[in-house]
Amino acid sequence: MTTLRIFGARLLSGLLGLGLTTSAVFAGEARARADYMIHCQGCHVPDGRGFPDKVPDMRATLPLLLSVEGGRAFLVQVPGSAMSALPNDRLAATLNWIVKNFTDDETVAGFADYTEQEVEQMRAVRLDNVFTTRDALIGHLENAHGGSTE
Repeated sequence: MTTLRIFGARLLSGLLGLGLTTSAVFAGEARARADYMIHCQGCHVPDGRGFPDKVPDMRATLPLLLSVEGGRAFLVQVPGSAMSALPNDRLAATLNWIVKNFTDDETVAGFADYTEQEVEQMRAVRLDNVFTTRDALIGHLENAHGGSTE
């Protein structure tokens, strides 16, 4: 009987741990989504499409930026990210949520989550000119894909 109790206790403990982990993941995703809504959605709109010729369409630009050297840092260093009130851990979580929700499966498969430490380091570097930097990073790719993704 003691063996059965120990087994039952371990099983229950494992199931509870799994439930808590799953709940924490969902809570983290909900917070990141809420942070997107509060800090990003005003310009990038709910589905990330932005406004033509004013705010870039994240659905099109994220895969391009994440495919070039410097693009990952650029996403942290744009003023909306770098100067947001979000602490580094929540900015990392929000950027991770954005990539996973506004890009294709191929981009997500090759994406490594931002970390709090990485965001802290990248955020410390300010961009002199966002548009010039963006054009230098992906302008040639946008042209190859038939025009601007703004």
